[in-house]
Amino acid sequence: MVDADANFARFHNPFSRTCAVVAMAVLQVIFSGCTTKDSPPGYSSYIDTTVSVYGPYRAVKLPIRQGVKIANPIQIELGPDEVLYAANQTGEIYSLRDTDGDGLEDMAILYANVKDNGLRSPTGFAHKGDTIYIGTAQQIRCFLDQDKNGKADTSWVFYKDIPNSEHPYEWTCGLKFGPDGWLYMAFTTDSWNAAPSPDPNGYRGSIIRISPDGKQAEQLATGIRSVYDLGFNTVGDLFFIDNEGGGNPHEELNRLVKNSFYGHNPRKYKFDTVAAPDHVLETEMAPSGIVFNKADNDFGGSGGNLFVSFYGPGERWTRGGVGRVSIMQQPDGTYAYQEFPVADIPKLSNLAFGKDGALYLAQHGKADYWYNAVYENEGAFYKLIYDPGLADKPAKVRAGLSRPLSKNSVEAGKQLFAERACLGCHAVDGKTELLGPNLKDVAKRLNRTEILEEILKPSERIKPSMMALRVTQKNGNVVLGRVVHANDDEISLMLVGNHVVQIPRSDIQSTENVNKSLMYEGLLTGLQDLEKEALLDYIASLSK
Repeated sequence: MVDADANFARFHNPFSRTCAVVAMAVLQVIFSGCTTKDSPPGYSSYIDTTVSVYGPYRAVKLPIRQGVKIANPIQIELGPDEVLYAANQTGEIYSLRDTDGDGLEDMAILYANVKDNGLRSPTGFAHKGDTIYIGTAQQIRCFLDQDKNGKADTSWVFYKDIPNSEHPYEWTCGLKFGPDGWLYMAFTTDSWNAAPSPDPNGYRGSIIRISPDGKQAEQLATGIRSVYDLGFNTVGDLFFIDNEGGGNPHEELNRLVKNSFYGHNPRKYKFDTVAAPDHVLETEMAPSGIVFNKADNDFGGSGGNLFVSFYGPGERWTRGGVGRVSIMQQPDGTYAYQEFPVADIPKLSNLAFGKDGALYLAQHGKADYWYNAVYENEGAFYKLIYDPGLADKPAKVRAGLSRPLSKNSVEAGKQLFAERACLGCHAVDGKTELLGPNLKDVAKRLNRTEILEEILKPSERIKPSMMALRVTQKNGNVVLGRVVHANDDEISLMLVGNHVVQIPRSDIQSTENVNKSLMYEGLLTGLQDLEKEALLDYIASLSK
């Protein structure tokens, strides 16, 4: 029989009570260590099980239900006081706050709205001390929260010498302060803008840096296309991403070499040679953001590595992801690269490490051709949390390369590629630019089903750089083609047949964007299923 009084006495004995407390603490540690991998504490109900993760990470969707409406976010960065800030394509800048202390941000607090200053597209974010610098289409503007209530109460122009024609793709991206104290940034290209603004300094399609007082600007590199982000490594080298298309045969990771030309829009710039990318990115399409992990942040053995977010091919709403690149400097100063997939999460626009060492992701969601907010309730934020209890998962193989290709089928497909006039608009060498995109390595970017959809429904999804322009001349002549260059004097169009014509602006009555592909429909009409498969086999073989 148990003596209740004796137990009571032992519990109230100081020594026994201490032992009991220690024992309970040990049990808590044991039981916490036995938590199942499927039910991690604190955030299990927010894990998104629909995404594929390839490393020891939990993909947690932030439960932001209070404050600013999330509408196609295009930025996420660590700001003053190590608080996370984000930006909507619609203009709002806001901080992300954890109001209940569970480690997950659940409220978006408005910091500023660039629309209040007549600005748009806040695609660049940096900070120095408490001052936040926002890059917009028209200017770089500084914001400051003087009374520390979470909302900017004053702002001023930092830099405004930015070519601006109100084209929706004119962005000021990748704001980063360098070791020299200057502000570095990229201006997206104007190569497919039929009416670009005057650009006497050739800034559109280049990387520049601005002095700390905002009064001096220096152009550092040209020939860039869609550089959405920049990043300095620990030794001060500047890296940047660029998108495939318009003379760029690959998704690129580049290292800045001063005064280099990187290949895009060659008619705009003078150059001797074209700088090749340091590394060809293969995790996904359309890199949208980069961030270096700190050397002392293990995060699954990735200290010092570069993380890359990918938007994925336009209007394919299930595509996008995160990659990791190990970058090792060699004795001669060059770098060696090794790339790993991290997660498949659709339509990511940016990423940043939080103060706790977790990786935060901005999901842009569905939008129009130019990434503008036209759908309701689009966008979200994810937090990738390192969980050492998870084993690495093998990367999936792209479906376009997953089946064996017979030599006879590939040869039959090659013949069909010629007979169906595909050769007339698509080069396959990874270098030549014709009316349509170069198909070298296309099966590394799209699977067989997606490639077939592109052939059957060419107008379903049109890459902005491939959009047609109808030019009506004053003499009544109408020309339809793809813009390959434009300036104050003329527009250059590539027509069907790959012929480029220069049309003087003085001869133009009007221009109109045409949301229809220049590729003919019905190209596979009359083909048997085996013939279609052979054509797809040949296209897939271009990626071998």
